[in-house]
Amino acid sequence: MVALVVAVVGMSGVCTAQDRLTLAKKAALFEHDIHKRFLFDGQVACKLKVPTANRPFVAYNMPDNAYMTGIYLGARAMKYAVTKAPEDREAARAAIRALNLLCTVSGKKGLLARAAWPLERPFEDDGIWRESPDGKHKWRGDVSSDQMDGVMYGYAWAYDLVADEDEKRAIAKNVADLVDAVLANGRRIIGYDGKPTQWGNYTPGYVKLVEPMNALILLQHLKVAHHVTGDDRFDREYRRIALDEGYAEAAVAARRALWSINYSDDVLLFLAYYPLLKYEKDPKLRDLYLRSLRRTWESAGKYPGADAQANPFYAFIVRDLLGDDSGVKAGVATLRWFPLDMKWNRDTIAGYEKEFGFTFDPIPEKPVPAPGQSFPFDRRAKTWSAWADSPQTGDRSVDAAMEYNGHDYLAAYWLGRYLGLITPET
Repeated sequence: MVALVVAVVGMSGVCTAQDRLTLAKKAALFEHDIHKRFLFDGQVACKLKVPTANRPFVAYNMPDNAYMTGIYLGARAMKYAVTKAPEDREAARAAIRALNLLCTVSGKKGLLARAAWPLERPFEDDGIWRESPDGKHKWRGDVSSDQMDGVMYGYAWAYDLVADEDEKRAIAKNVADLVDAVLANGRRIIGYDGKPTQWGNYTPGYVKLVEPMNALILLQHLKVAHHVTGDDRFDREYRRIALDEGYAEAAVAARRALWSINYSDDVLLFLAYYPLLKYEKDPKLRDLYLRSLRRTWESAGKYPGADAQANPFYAFIVRDLLGDDSGVKAGVATLRWFPLDMKWNRDTIAGYEKEFGFTFDPIPEKPVPAPGQSFPFDRRAKTWSAWADSPQTGDRSVDAAMEYNGHDYLAAYWLGRYLGLITPET
């Protein structure tokens, strides 16, 4: 639980003292931390590596910067739509520029980078990195459909809510280049070395026999491409793949749970559902996508549906697209119980306590669950993504070698505010 003991001069205005940190004040705190420690020219770094004796500087592990920056951009675009504050628009525009860099830094048209990093900045990371043609950055390769999914989600929201005409043209060009490259390469993401990346496969056999989620994700790419470019060739290809090749039917079973639930894939599904169903007007295709969404939400097998996770991001999307508000109350409660030490070490929290005048109580209030049951949210394990990790894990350590940002909280919170499901006072 987080309690305020004095007034907080917040990152988005003056916050008055009260007994418990409101959702808005928690969002302001996570936003402040991202700007202070995780944001580089609009790009959101993934995992902060605490300094060590052998490495005295802060470093980052960056397998998912493109994905995370896209999600963050969506949240910032929705925040600007709510607040109309110039600083919120500029933050969103900085994230647009960061995605534009990730789309072009490789120097190879249509090849997205997972991350980009200035050459002169201290650096320690795994993955495959190459120098950019202009000699200003190094960039991480082996991009996946996950990264593309997050980028398309962010670009779609930015295009609709915050971009000016020049930014819309840049978004349209980058999205067209990314999608054209996938189509030209036989529905594979081909890396800088000319070989298919490990997780960039949208081919018919793969999506129908192995990973139906990628049918949904490819349709999201094509739908966003048509929306931001207005080019009918993307619509023709979209409809041909969706209807003639059966990708829309395959997408009904997009949530695959053969041996266990893949919680990370659930995030990818909801990132794909929203643009598809925002833009799709064809009743037949809408029916298929809504069937897929309901199946993911309610379950279609021995494993629980996504509704069991009390995930606010999912619950708010389901409320908007299906008119089903059954998960909203639990989702809002999850945001309220979202613990700071799920993301940060104790010294970081102590610094923010002093800076902003609140007291964090690290002792969970909810009881330990029975074996096999989900952990209450205030007992969940420390994680880079609260939505992507299993709710069956808990007992987080106070301090760890990595700290994480609150992009997941912000994505859900600002979606809830944008849809009117959360008020500033909640």
